[in-house]
Amino acid sequence: MKSWKNPGNCRSAAYRTTAALLLLAALGTAALYAGTSGFRVISTEAGRRLDIAKNPRTLPLARVVAAEGQPQPLTLQQALSDDPRVAIVTFIYTQCNAMCSILGSELQQMQDALRQRGLQDKVRLLSISFDPRDTPQLLANYAGKQKALPGSWQFLAMPDARQRQQVLDTFGIVVLPAPLGEFEHNAAFHLVDKQGRLARVMDFTDGTGALDTALAMAGAAPAPAPASASAGTAPVAQAAPRTAAAGAAL
Repeated sequence: MKSWKNPGNCRSAAYRTTAALLLLAALGTAALYAGTSGFRVISTEAGRRLDIAKNPRTLPLARVVAAEGQPQPLTLQQALSDDPRVAIVTFIYTQCNAMCSILGSELQQMQDALRQRGLQDKVRLLSISFDPRDTPQLLANYAGKQKALPGSWQFLAMPDARQRQQVLDTFGIVVLPAPLGEFEHNAAFHLVDKQGRLARVMDFTDGTGALDTALAMAGAAPAPAPASASAGTAPVAQAAPRTAAAGAAL
């Protein structure tokens, strides 16, 4: 005897299966959307940077010492809040031979660009050492090697280990011991606003973008676009700060 299925029941089951699959897809999409801040981020670090841009962070209390010959603030907060300029902050140690040299080259070009455009009163540079061995004299020697100009580029160290770690955690800096007394560490350009808050974190490969963003935060005009030599000709390339190679190193 043949057994026949009711076509209406088959269609109904198919509809229920399709609806269930669509519901699961919708729930998965919603979870992905929430987990990636609206599809705008694809990693935890990207999400952290987006959150900082939306909600600037107040920095923890940290006692600091400055390079010899530079102003000597008592705390990192004082160093930032007593100066109305936007600060581009990097983390270094004076014995670093790779990553810090790349950052130093980028910051030298930022320093030159600010002076050439007369905007050193809008943005300043600040390098903070995470190495407890770095003294004011070593910081001063390092500043000299970097051709840092007084009033444009400041160097600080944080003597207290607990406070130093709190600052590193806030800025998202990971420091690991390496052979020969060196460190492995990540790098970025950290933009601190006029209120002394961490407001943006940008890739260390994008020095030009970091400077332009800092100037925008300070209310300064962006860099002029390359001008054409004459009508109908190709634009003349202008010198721009080089960007560092991607990756992290010692």
